[in-house]
Amino acid sequence: MTAAAPRLLLISDFTIAGLAPYLASGDEPRIEASTAPFDQVVPVLLDAGAGCWSPRPDAAFVWTRPQSIRAFARAAGNDPVAIDDLLSDVDAFADAVIGAAGRAGSIFVASWTMPAYERGLGMLNFDPKVGLAYLIGRMNLRLAERFSGHRTIHLLDAARWQALAGSAGVNPKLWHLGKIAFGPEVLQHAAADLKAGLAATRGRTRKLVVVDLDETLWGGVVGDVGWQQLRLGGHDAFGEAYVAFQRALKRLTRRGIVLAIVSKNTEAIALEAIDQHPEMVLRRDDFVGWRINWQDKAANIAELAAEINLGLDSVVFIDDNPAERARVRGALPDVLVPEWPADKLLYEQALASLTCFDTLTVSDED
Repeated sequence: MTAAAPRLLLISDFTIAGLAPYLASGDEPRIEASTAPFDQVVPVLLDAGAGCWSPRPDAAFVWTRPQSIRAFARAAGNDPVAIDDLLSDVDAFADAVIGAAGRAGSIFVASWTMPAYERGLGMLNFDPKVGLAYLIGRMNLRLAERFSGHRTIHLLDAARWQALAGSAGVNPKLWHLGKIAFGPEVLQHAAADLKAGLAATRGRTRKLVVVDLDETLWGGVVGDVGWQQLRLGGHDAFGEAYVAFQRALKRLTRRGIVLAIVSKNTEAIALEAIDQHPEMVLRRDDFVGWRINWQDKAANIAELAAEINLGLDSVVFIDDNPAERARVRGALPDVLVPEWPADKLLYEQALASLTCFDTLTVSDED
């Protein structure tokens, strides 16, 4: 039986209906979104009897412009504003969000941003007295501090969405024509992070990364050239890129994600490379298991996941070979098999861009 789509309430001080189609399509989970009354953010948050909270949504998403904070709006008009007044207004907003926490399973809040074209005071934009960039930084830090300890409230990094969208992220024409604060590119990235956040709240974080070896963890085919001739580290752009990718995988293990190997290779030769190559970041002890043989990779992944006692819906498979990716994707639909760049220099970026590892907490044990 297919699980019901999670329900998300959108609360904003701008036209946000354009976000809903991106939430309802693309990668799982597909999200059913409803929209609260336009520009009624605080009243909606404060009113437990508002019709938009019934039936109780799985989550709510609160996205406002920084001008919704009165003290910031004055500062944006070049009026002097005391930092205590600014933070007091932020606290009032945070109190409203915290007060609404019980009305939804989770509440996601977008951090405040300014359009890239807005220079503020230029070289004085981080001046503690008058700089808008400084003031927004303080506002977002205050929100992070206020939400800390509230396990169902999560502050999302909206500045990243704008940075990824580039110059198309904010178009003043859209605001004047329809009170639309952000372009479709920003909405797509926001939807991806919301999907990742909702998946995490439902316990659907991916926990095991299974990697290939040749041309994935290192350059070259170790069985042909020997471990001494692999492209890994050194004064070589591709060698450096493989090391950077391994370091990124190592960082995942410090978040509680475990690693394994599935590779078509001779096991003794491959393990010798892992043990002996001086530029290897990942060593044998970094992997919870491996299947290094000439068997079908899909069968190896299924067997390895069962051995580790993880479901296939916890697995991510990374391989440079599109044929192997297609084979695993077709045989094991629950395994996430991301498309992988042909350019080896982009491996670290591709891994960092995956949204499947979001968790509610990261502990010392992780």
